[in-house]
Amino acid sequence: MKKTLTLATLACLVLLQAGTAHAAASLFDLAGSTDSGPLAGQRFSGSFAYDSSAAVAGFTGNIALTSFSLQFAGQTYTLANADAVPAVFYDGGVFLGLDYVDADSADAALRPQLSLVSGFTAFAGEAYLSYTGAGAAGGFGSYSITAVPEPQTLALLLAGLGLLAAVVRRRA
Repeated sequence: MKKTLTLATLACLVLLQAGTAHAAASLFDLAGSTDSGPLAGQRFSGSFAYDSSAAVAGFTGNIALTSFSLQFAGQTYTLANADAVPAVFYDGGVFLGLDYVDADSADAALRPQLSLVSGFTAFAGEAYLSYTGAGAAGGFGSYSITAVPEPQTLALLLAGLGLLAAVVRRRA
């Protein structure tokens, strides 16, 4: 029995070490809807990633996105469409949101000009989406962000549950 627990402990430590090796890259989903303007009620969704290892406690600054994709008004917005380098912003370790701008669309009726703006002191209630469509009519929207579990994290969880089940079965 003691040998089983020692092996289970060793296996958990190996899995924990393997799981932390790639913990720097973080993937997030974002989703929301427009609150105003001609596209009021329009839903949008997407995902983005950045190297979160720089966002240590107390970090203030921006971190460039490593990937970005957003579906809005039948269009796809990506890193390649951005007018400047898209980034996430932090102030004193507090996540403020995204800065992304695609404002050079030749025909805003077909492809609305789009901006994601970070908050000034917080994300919730301050960060927003802004768009400009046909005839310079535009509006705003709010969005939420959720972290996407990394495959290593899910594998680690399943392996841990399997080890726990094995230990419980041996004790019974």
